[in-house]
Amino acid sequence: MDLALKNRKAIISGANRGIGKSIALAYAAEGVHLALLGRNREACSELAQEIAKAHPQIKCVAVHVELEEPPTIKRAVEESVHALGGLDILVNCAGGAYRGKLTEIPEDAWERYFKVKPLGLIRMTREAVPYLRKSDQPRVINISGTRGREPGPQSVMAGPINFGTLSVTKALANELGPFGITVNAIAPGSTRTRRWDELVTLTARDNKLSEKEAEARLLSEVPLGIVIEPEDISDLAVFLASARARAISGTAINVDGGRTRSI
Repeated sequence: MDLALKNRKAIISGANRGIGKSIALAYAAEGVHLALLGRNREACSELAQEIAKAHPQIKCVAVHVELEEPPTIKRAVEESVHALGGLDILVNCAGGAYRGKLTEIPEDAWERYFKVKPLGLIRMTREAVPYLRKSDQPRVINISGTRGREPGPQSVMAGPINFGTLSVTKALANELGPFGITVNAIAPGSTRTRRWDELVTLTARDNKLSEKEAEARLLSEVPLGIVIEPEDISDLAVFLASARARAISGTAINVDGGRTRSI
């Protein structure tokens, strides 16, 4: 299937690890030129070198950004577009949420996490839109989370952060659609990253279980009985960026093994 992604140009925030890294590797395999954005300069540079070695035909640059600091967002987008020679795809992957009960979350964590997502996502998109409007296949893909639809234990912060991301996705799809820009969200369930390990540890602690028992309990809530892998997310991110997804906009797609109960 021709996805018409070869020589497209993409910015990926939060590209240095986990889902963002998986998306970067998947795009590189499709021939997409990449700007890898993150606060960890060294990790982004190492990934850029890894991609350049594996795919010498594509351009791949590492760009430092601090999403909590708006001036660095504008500079990072400008630097990325200059290095790539344009922009077709923006993937907002950076950000997460502090896991824990209300009384366990430090006061400063609220502002810190919300500044990254959804505020950082909004600011990234705002800076990218003038360049995306020049593309003939412009895409915005936001990585959210299923807790935005169905908050649960330990997700008093993840709920509003991800709900905000889903709401912004829908609003931007309506606003940017007339310019041909599709805007969609991917909502992963618990994915095998360091956050999965944190969730297992918290579940074990709160229920006085071993970590093996805690993982089994978590998987019992997933109809498919599987842990979501980063590649499950990046496969969808490839499709949504492709020419084949031209009619999909303003939606959020769960990748959670059927865990979310809401329609």
